[in-house]
Amino acid sequence: MKLNLFSKLIFSILLAFTVNSFVYFGFANIYSSKILNIQSFQEQFQSGIYQYRILSGYLLIAVYDFFSTLNLDYGIFKLKFLQPDSEPQMYLSIYILNTFFLILFAGLMVLITETKTFVATSSEKLLITGLSILAIGLSQFVIVPYDISSYFFLALFFFFLLKYLKDQSSSILMVLGVIILFSTLNRESSALSLSLAATLLYGKFGLKKETLKPILFLGLIFIGVYLGLRFINENFSTNDGNLLLQNFTQPKNILGIMFWLVFFIFTLMLAKDKNAIRAICLFHFLSFPYIILCFYTGILYEVRLYIPLFLTSLLLSRTELSRID
Repeated sequence: MKLNLFSKLIFSILLAFTVNSFVYFGFANIYSSKILNIQSFQEQFQSGIYQYRILSGYLLIAVYDFFSTLNLDYGIFKLKFLQPDSEPQMYLSIYILNTFFLILFAGLMVLITETKTFVATSSEKLLITGLSILAIGLSQFVIVPYDISSYFFLALFFFFLLKYLKDQSSSILMVLGVIILFSTLNRESSALSLSLAATLLYGKFGLKKETLKPILFLGLIFIGVYLGLRFINENFSTNDGNLLLQNFTQPKNILGIMFWLVFFIFTLMLAKDKNAIRAICLFHFLSFPYIILCFYTGILYEVRLYIPLFLTSLLLSRTELSRID
């Protein structure tokens, strides 16, 4: 059955809402149970590396404060928590924020898959969008306020980057710069957008000024925001400790490495041709600083760390730059 764009958008939005709602209300969260009250959240996310992810933190507190103005009976949600100090208000705030951005992400996935550069059947496009939503849902045993919003910014960057590749418009390049700015205020993994830009620009133009100039422009914005946040906080922390040994010795982290490998191979198997495989591999190579930091300071059992790489590779697997006029 061939669906029109509106039908695909509605379905993807409903799927995003349904998946996220089941994740948040169908399971008791174990992994992130200690941050489900406002005091614990602020203690963790206003220190260390987390203190620089200000956009998502601001939005979450805004939603939390809005709930404070309402006289809601949280008992109707029948929430079960493992920690006695968990707040239904905090949990619902995280749910609302993440569901909102997942819906926006789902809509963008539909729009990207409907572009001329995305080579797939109608069914394949829908399946790829659904797979991306389900993969995000699977990763949300770790609840944080900035992951899904970062996926939204990454997809938004991808969408406008395709437009930029068509005519190299200065106005679209400015839009990409604004996206990088807000994305970096949200999470430093916005650097993956630079890796994506370098991958597609190189694939389209090679190592020429058409590739180097926009990368330099976007890179300066990223560096400016990245360093500016640290100057403001008078703290230049880039990580919260060395977890490299744990990532290669603890069984749950080894399982996380297996997740990375399986989902990486999956995108290679979905790739339409050798050019797509090369693009996926180049993207991972250019994302090497992010990958190194994940292994050095991240907990690889938190498979959310690979999700932005997976989502981007999923899109690259079916992107054909030769279709851009």
